[in-house]
Parts: sequence; structure tokens; C-alpha cells
Amino acid sequence: MQISHYFGAGEQTKIKEVFSSIVQGSFVVSMPLIFIGIYSAELFFNWMGVGGEVRHLALNFSNYTVFTLPALILKNIFIAALAAIGNTLYPLLVRIVSIIVSITLTYILVFRFNLGIKGAGIAYLTTGYLELIIFFLIFFTKNIFSNFLVFKKEYLLNMFRIGIPAGIERFLTLSSLILITKIISSYSDLVLTGAQIGNRIEAFSFMPSFGFMLAAMVLMGQNLGAKKVEEAKIYIKTILRFSSCITGFSSILLIVFAKYFSSLFSSNDEVITASAYYLVAVGLSQIPLIWVFVLDGALRGAGNTKTALCVNVVSIWLFRILSMFLLAKKQFPITWIFSIICIETYIRAYIFWIIFKQGKWEKSKVLAPSSKG
Repeated sequence: MQISHYFGAGEQTKIKEVFSSIVQGSFVVSMPLIFIGIYSAELFFNWMGVGGEVRHLALNFSNYTVFTLPALILKNIFIAALAAIGNTLYPLLVRIVSIIVSITLTYILVFRFNLGIKGAGIAYLTTGYLELIIFFLIFFTKNIFSNFLVFKKEYLLNMFRIGIPAGIERFLTLSSLILITKIISSYSDLVLTGAQIGNRIEAFSFMPSFGFMLAAMVLMGQNLGAKKVEEAKIYIKTILRFSSCITGFSSILLIVFAKYFSSLFSSNDEVITASAYYLVAVGLSQIPLIWVFVLDGALRGAGNTKTALCVNVVSIWLFRILSMFLLAKKQFPITWIFSIICIETYIRAYIFWIIFKQGKWEKSKVLAPSSKG
């Protein structure tokens, strides 16, 4: 986010200083996360009620994947930095290479060497650090932010100021997804299976959504950095219009072909019905969902992550989680539970739009800490 602002302002030296400071600081911060992950995995599985063979397999896999945390954090920083200057090609190429390596290595270790879940964990760990190495090579050979020796704490502190609310939001959002899963599982295993199938199908519509969110974030940051507030507004409104057309089409597909898509994953009538109900509910809310993505990204690009945190957390936990919990406790039909997902998305999109129209994001403070240096 800081990089997109400085890129818009044309301050190349500060871009390198920001990137170098964040990479160094994030690496130090990431190391304790390994130990937290190791010692919290078992507690998490206990809380989820996972036992037996499933628990054993999950722990074996997590024992390897937890060591990818530093690579994952640094890799995301590299990707975000490239996106901030409008370079999305390199992350795509790296991702293609890593997918090919991951699939090949997983197959070899799991089936050829008969390592099972242990082999899958080793493949995941290897691929994670391979991606990071490739990014380092790209940054050095292409001379992109290649100065890793500079460290200025004001940039790192600014990263925490912007990033901590976003991190808290991400944690609470993931927690809410786990709770939603537990709520739906209170109906039956077949209903839960149907909801999970519907969720996997819906995930395909998320791909363009994340792209539009990233575009909104980067363009907002670059234009505010260049002091072009009106241009930033025009970009965001244009993205909203175009993305609404794209997701409107996916909405029609999800609703019309809900049962057909669901039948590709299961032959059980109850599972297909539950999945279809879920797809209709999320299909009806695809357009407001893309508004949530785009406007959330716009606020983040302006450095206003606290507002995004408040809107997402309050809306999801109050209007979605609490409502679903109360309805499930009274054993309302599962269609009511899925309807809550649809209604809450509309509420959240409306709140984001009101905040965006108020224009308080125009007075961005992202660049303020660096004005001294």
C-alpha cells in the first residue's frame, strides 16, 4: 500500500526503502509464528472436535506446513509490491511454475515413495520456499527494489499501523467461516457436505473478484499518491460498473445451473438440494459481493484499513453469525441460514458504499510517516 502511494508520487528511492524495511521486519516477525503454529495446532483440532485418524493425518500435515509461514509471508510481500507498481505478470508466471512443481512433487512423494500425507506436507513445504527463491531471483536479476540493506523503522511501523487492522480482520473472518461451518453441521452431515460443495463451486466466481479488489487497491493507492483524488473516484466507479457486469453473468450461472453444478460432485439428493439452495443464495448476492470486494480494496488502498476492519467484522459477526446462530438454535430450515448469507452481503455492500461516498478516505495519511525522511 505504501509502495503504490510512492509509485504514484514518483518517489523511487522511497519505494526501495519501504520494500527493504518491510521485508526485513516481516522476516523477523514471521519466525515466532512457526512456534505458535506448532504448539497451537493440537489445541485447534481439540476445539474443532477432530479425532482419530483424521486428527493424526492433520497433525502430520501441519507439522510440515507450519514451517512455510516465513516463506508465505515474504512471498505475499513480493506479490503485493509487484502489484503496487502494476506488475501482475511475474506473480502469475511464478504461480504457474509452483503449481506444476507442487502437483508433480506431491504425486511422486505420495504415490511413488508411498509417503502419504507426509509426502504432501514435504511437497507443500518445498514448493513454498521454491516460490520465494524464484521471487528473490526475479527481483535481483530484474533490479526490482533490489536494495535489501536499507532499514528505516518508520516504514515498518507504518506497515504495522496499516497491516494490523487488516490482519485482525482476516483472522476474525476466517474464524467466522469456521463458526459458520459448525452452525451448518448442526443440521446434518449431508447438509454440511452440500454447503461445502456449494462453497467450492462459488469459489470459482471469487477469482475475478480478487482481481478487481487488487485493481481497486492499487489504483486507489497510486492516484492518491499522485494527489489525483478525482481520478481515484473515477477508477473505483468504473471498476464497480465493469465488475458488476462480470459477476452478474456468474450470478445467473450459479442460480440457473445450481443443481447441475452440484450433481457433478455428488449423487445424493439431499446433498445436491442443500448445495443448490446455497448456490441460489450466493448467486443472488454476487453483485453486492463484488461491491464489497472493490470498495474494501479501495479503502485499503487509501490506507483506511481500520474502517474496513470495523465494517467487515461488525457486519459478519452481528448480521450473519449471530442471526445464523439464533435461527439454527430454533432449527429453522437450512434455507433460512443460507438466506442470511445473502441478506448480510447486501447490508455490508450498502455500508461500504455509504462510507465511500462520504469521502473521508480522501485525506489519506499513508505517506505521513515518511515525510521526515
